[in-house]
Amino acid sequence: MPINYSFNQKHNWRLKFHLQTESGDVTDPNGLCQLNGVYHFSHQHRRLWPDAAHGWAHWTSTDLVNWQWCGSPIMPSCELDKNGSYSGSATVHDGQMWCYYTGNQLLPGDHDYDYSGRLANEILVVSDGTNYGEKRLVLGNEGYPAYCSCHVRDPKVWEQDGRWYMLLGARAKGDRGAVLLYGSEDGLSWKLAGSATNTDEDTFGYMWECPNRICLDGREFLLVCPQGVPKRDFSFENVHNTGYFPLSGTVVDTLGKDPKLMDADGPYPCMDPKDFVEMDYGFDFYAPQAFEDESGRTLLVGWVGLPDIETQYDNPTREWTHTLTVPRVLSLNEAGNICQWPAPEIEVLHGEPAEFSGQGLHGTTGTVGSAKNDEYELSDAIGATFQGGTCDLLLDDIKGEGRILLNGDLELMVRKDLVELAFLSPAGAYRTVRRLSTAKLSAGAVQSLRLLVDTSVVEIYVNGGEKTFTTRWYPEDISKLHVASTLDAEHRAWTMGSMTYGIRG
Repeated sequence: MPINYSFNQKHNWRLKFHLQTESGDVTDPNGLCQLNGVYHFSHQHRRLWPDAAHGWAHWTSTDLVNWQWCGSPIMPSCELDKNGSYSGSATVHDGQMWCYYTGNQLLPGDHDYDYSGRLANEILVVSDGTNYGEKRLVLGNEGYPAYCSCHVRDPKVWEQDGRWYMLLGARAKGDRGAVLLYGSEDGLSWKLAGSATNTDEDTFGYMWECPNRICLDGREFLLVCPQGVPKRDFSFENVHNTGYFPLSGTVVDTLGKDPKLMDADGPYPCMDPKDFVEMDYGFDFYAPQAFEDESGRTLLVGWVGLPDIETQYDNPTREWTHTLTVPRVLSLNEAGNICQWPAPEIEVLHGEPAEFSGQGLHGTTGTVGSAKNDEYELSDAIGATFQGGTCDLLLDDIKGEGRILLNGDLELMVRKDLVELAFLSPAGAYRTVRRLSTAKLSAGAVQSLRLLVDTSVVEIYVNGGEKTFTTRWYPEDISKLHVASTLDAEHRAWTMGSMTYGIRG
């Protein structure tokens, strides 16, 4: 049965090729895996009615384009998760999905729920992809080191060399972000096997959420989301950010060097903040999860949103909020940096190619810029119009400086020393500007760009996805998209079609 997303052309901003719920919100991706040729994507979901319970929504697909909505199979239903069924992961074992998540349980009494009164219950549910079994507690507060606060969550579980491992994000006492490593022989009984935090005396964020182990070409990386790192010039521009630590060995060996484990006064300081690599420089990207599919590809999906942004900018959709990125294939470039690139499956949505030309400009004349001293002449610009508010735009062999302008709303400026994404209109909903220093690019300059625009989502891939900008935007009219470019580059573009959505059963 297809899902009917009814919407007005203006001021609703429904999406064409990004997952969205009929109502409620979409946050952290959870339980990503592939079982017998079927992709299973879950995410944090809070329904608007009949209640506001917080748990997992579930989608399936065989091709990453046609999706079936499978409801919300993991929701608060017992004491262990009565205050929320929060983020986690899935691993395929013996032909079934073993889904691990954090059940939030708040105890009655006079508590601050940061250092007392909160149980972080790591729960296992086994599923054949359709039916979900009973909830089973596999790790609780008594299994965490004494230096932990009540904030321990987001289990990432995998099997390696005949043993099970689990990463957990943690907030240690003193507001120090950390990751805990657990080992198991059977996926049921878990024992602390290591930990990690930053090597500086100062904290590198008060909490490290959503930890992931990524393995590419025999190298391993520890992905974390440090919360509360102070903003710096050209880095950590959001309230919470996402990135990875390159490792010289494996995650297990690196974190397993913790000498005291449960008897330690704090997590093992083995991660140098100077090695941390930010992945996304846009306004809306957080809590990504990576997994390996049955073809051996490592795919990553992120939340197009952020927590704790109420005082910074708005998401003015009402009956539904947020979405996930398109699935991104991970690889390493020659410099050894992780690159993200849209899964090729979405290219089946390409419509007829669009031609960029001087005659293709619409409503864009004179100069544009984010400030008076930042004007740019558009007399040599080329452009194209895309019906339906979507496009897939590739620019290769970029030479020199220039700009891309989406409608009159959003400007991507390329200069020798920086890339700037700036809103020029209220379409930003209080988003203003984000900047990337080209010194953070292994090539030292912008060589290529890819822009995926889907009515109210923009995903920008710089230099094969070595860095990305992911953001929401809310143009006044989503029926058409006008793109202007002054960059000296090869331009290729297509209007994008719509994914299909159905309801299983």
